[in-house]
Order: sequence, then C-alpha cells, then structure tokens
Amino acid sequence: MLQRIYERIYEYWLRSQVSGRNMPAGLTLVMTESDVSSPCGIEKLRSFVLWCADLGIESLIVYIAVIVDRDMLGDATSQIVDRLAKTDLIARMYVRDDHGARMISIDRDKDGDTDYRVKLDISIGYGGKLELTDAIKDILTKVEAGEIDLDDINTDMIESHLIFKYKPDLVIRAGGKYLTDFLIWQTIYSELYFTDVNFAEMRRLDFLRIIRDYQKRQRRYGR
Repeated sequence: MLQRIYERIYEYWLRSQVSGRNMPAGLTLVMTESDVSSPCGIEKLRSFVLWCADLGIESLIVYIAVIVDRDMLGDATSQIVDRLAKTDLIARMYVRDDHGARMISIDRDKDGDTDYRVKLDISIGYGGKLELTDAIKDILTKVEAGEIDLDDINTDMIESHLIFKYKPDLVIRAGGKYLTDFLIWQTIYSELYFTDVNFAEMRRLDFLRIIRDYQKRQRRYGR
C-alpha cells in the first residue's frame, strides 16, 4: 500500500517535470503479437495511447511484429485486427497480403466518450523491408509505364512512396534487446529506447521516465 502511494507521488512529480518541455512530436512503439494477445495487452495499449495524449504527443505509430510461421501469418494478423476493431480506439491499421499493403480504418461509431487526441497508426506485421520493397516496385512500375524517368528517382521520390511519411522522434522497443526492421528508412535519426519490462508490465511511471530520458538527450541527427 505504501509502495503504491510512493509510486503515485513520484509519478505526479515526474509528470510535472516533463510536461511542457521538449516533447517528441512523433513516437513509435514496437511490440510483438504476444504483447497484444496477453490478457491485459489491449487495455495496456489503450492506456499507452492515453498517456501520449495526456502529454500532448501528436502522433503514434504502433508496430506489432507477428512472429509465426508463414502459413499461420494470415490467421494471426486477422485475430489482432479483430481484437483491435472491438476497442474504442480511433486508428488506421495496415496489413499486407499477397496483393500488397491494405489499410483498415477503425473508429468510434459506437458508444463511448474517450478522447484520445492522438493520430494513431498501427502496422500489423508490415515491416520496413516490405514497405521499402513495395515503394520500389511502385516506382519501377511507373518507370515502365513512362510516367517517370529513371534518372528522376531520388530520396524524395522514395519517401513519397512510403506508407508512413513522417519520421518519429522517439522509438520505444518494449521488452526487447533488438530492434525490428520497422521504419528502417524513417528512423535513421530517431532516438531509441529499450524498456527493461515487457509491454504488459509497463506502468505510466515507466513511460514518464522514458520521456524524461528523451528530454535529456542531445540529438545530433547523424552529425
């Protein structure tokens, strides 16, 4: 009981320290399908979105890595989509099948008054290698059709064909020691943070510590 009271006081103090300071405008959260399928996984994701909204973070991209056999990939992805669609989250979900990338919108056409105030995109198993490959294929198709010239291809054109256009200031890898390939183009200058706890065990206190750590860093953007 006393421990919980201490944590709440410390949490309140931390929020007062980070609030109004150098806040990441864009944030990316990297997790796995086991984080979502855990008993409290979806509820923790809802809480995470609200934590971001409380600090005024404008955009959040969540990547859910689906680590299963290829034959089970479609079923695992569909299960995650179904679980997220039943929440009151407002988001755009991205998945990929044999026909390419597909976007699924979920919104609050149901009862509920939660105001998340965060632009939320969720990529389910659609990693950076696939995104970059699809962008290159799209560009080459236009070259073949004579819509663009091969010599016109540059970094700006490649970026314009990526699904996720903006570059996150901070990438949080929940409960893992290694990054995935998600946003391999967009996160080249992003700050990285690896949590010691799994996503299901993450507290608002831990999230505030991450933001405080980010605010203390001196960003060099590759220089």
